[in-house]
Amino acid sequence: MTKDKIKKIAPEHLQPKIIAGAIYIHNGKDIQEKIERTEVVQKTVGDKLATYVMALLVLPQLMEQVMKSDDFTTWSKNYRPRTVN
Repeated sequence: MTKDKIKKIAPEHLQPKIIAGAIYIHNGKDIQEKIERTEVVQKTVGDKLATYVMALLVLPQLMEQVMKSDDFTTWSKNYRPRTVN
């Protein structure tokens, strides 16, 4: 599949280079290496796309905060899954 075809089927924030950048930073052995890798990714993909990379990296912490919130707790107690027959 060509790069042009990938751009047409995947939203900008889910392009392979964004996901690869997040994995590259995540696999750094320590904080200093992760900072250095972040700078490499930013220089490689640019500011806007680097923002998407960083968003993927903070997503687990964001989800944890949301799941601990009162709003989520209330919603989950009242949520009733629907079934399709």
